[in-house]
Amino acid sequence: MYARDFSQKSKTYLNLIFMNEIDQRIWKLEHQVFQLQTLFETARSLNQARNPQQIYEQILATMAGTFGAREALALLNEDDQWHVVANRGNIKNTEKIAADLKHAQFQGATTRDQQKILTELVTSTNLSDSTFTLWHVINVRDEMVGGFYFGKKIIGEPYSREDEDLLRTAVSSAAHVLENLHLYSELEQARERLAVENLTLRQQVRKEMPSTDIIGASIAMQKVHENIDNFAKSDAAVIIRGETGTGKELVARAIHYQSPRADGPFVAINCTAIPESLVESEFFGIETGAATGVTKRIGYFEQAHSGTIFIDEIGDMPLSSQAKVLRTLQERTVRRVGGLKEIHVDVRIVAATHKDLKEEIKAGRFREDLYYRIGVLEIHIPPLRQRLNDIAILATHFLSEKESKVGRALKGFRPDVLKILQKYDWPGNVRELENEIERIVTLADDGDFVEEHHLSPHIVNDTEPGQDDELFLENLRDAVDRLEKRMIHKALSECKGNKSEVARILGLSRLGLQKKMNRLKISEKEI
Repeated sequence: MYARDFSQKSKTYLNLIFMNEIDQRIWKLEHQVFQLQTLFETARSLNQARNPQQIYEQILATMAGTFGAREALALLNEDDQWHVVANRGNIKNTEKIAADLKHAQFQGATTRDQQKILTELVTSTNLSDSTFTLWHVINVRDEMVGGFYFGKKIIGEPYSREDEDLLRTAVSSAAHVLENLHLYSELEQARERLAVENLTLRQQVRKEMPSTDIIGASIAMQKVHENIDNFAKSDAAVIIRGETGTGKELVARAIHYQSPRADGPFVAINCTAIPESLVESEFFGIETGAATGVTKRIGYFEQAHSGTIFIDEIGDMPLSSQAKVLRTLQERTVRRVGGLKEIHVDVRIVAATHKDLKEEIKAGRFREDLYYRIGVLEIHIPPLRQRLNDIAILATHFLSEKESKVGRALKGFRPDVLKILQKYDWPGNVRELENEIERIVTLADDGDFVEEHHLSPHIVNDTEPGQDDELFLENLRDAVDRLEKRMIHKALSECKGNKSEVARILGLSRLGLQKKMNRLKISEKEI
């Protein structure tokens, strides 16, 4: 009976010991979870900080709440000038603390010694017992950039080793974020310096370049340059596609002047500038007496003999004239209007258009056989809105060119002006940009920087969020098409040509997107 009672008491006692041990382990685990949660919340808030002060304030607020500190202080060291950036509780004489820290011997001291110096300085100033306080410095690249002080706990107990470890880990995270901020700041400063140097170098380089050079360093323009170099070696016909104002004639000239025909003539014609009744006589020439008062005149094909003929906007050429151009290209001969003699011509043809000639063929407005004759090689020039990085280069080039023309010297563009130029849509492409720069040079005073007020109002207004675009009197369907086309172009650019992703973003099916692209004449080569 006694043995059984003793055994029962022993079990009860052992159970109490065991339960106490379990309670302690559970408490430790809960405490560890709490510390991990604290560190997680600290790290998350630090990643949202955008300047050192926010980092110091976040560490101080989180740790003071975790420790239950009556008072806390965060100090920032910038170029040996100490500043109190956060003060919780009733810490007095903070200005004296900051002033005394300036004269403290931190140079060459270890982290532990630095913390001792800080602790002694703050506790002596505020008559605090250092046993019940906690300090930790923060170092970035072996340089002390600040420190944190925590006063007595509300419950009165001293700080534990676990408290020190928790603060050390939090401060270490803050140091990494601070270093990243420093690195980012240095990179931004370096980027700005390089941008200025780049702009200066570009201005110098552009002054030495002839005006016929194709300006642009974007990937799209690098492809254009590559095509020019390759196509110039050949004598095959070239078709240049691109919107109005993109520089199609410059590309044609570059092909000619890099080709074996460079010593021959380069004859440029724009079909939209020639009345339909005069197209034949302008292209093929006319004999004396072919019409009342007409004297003999050679046409563009004869003028371009042994060189290159550039036919701009060939998509606007009348169908009747297209047949004669095709015959000239096939037979290499022309017959003047009113003449009987076949005249041999040796020309290379480079044509250009802003239209989709395949769609024009379907509509019966362009000859398919002529298309295949002139489209042996093809170059696509992207619109200016699709090569934003080239805008600053082009603007700088035109500024230098127009300065020389009017005898004026400006200091260059302000960075915010270049940003405005990059945000504008440039419906007139490079030609519109050139005209805008010429206007700026004409209106600006000698020695000025190009400022925002020098820009045309519609360029500034069109790039300001929340501003209503100027309304144009146009067919509503055309306006909707224009907006849809711009949105699809932008989505294609951002999605790297992934049409499934573009369809998802625009809320369309892939088939629906393709139908819109077909209707709006957005070709695969524009992706």
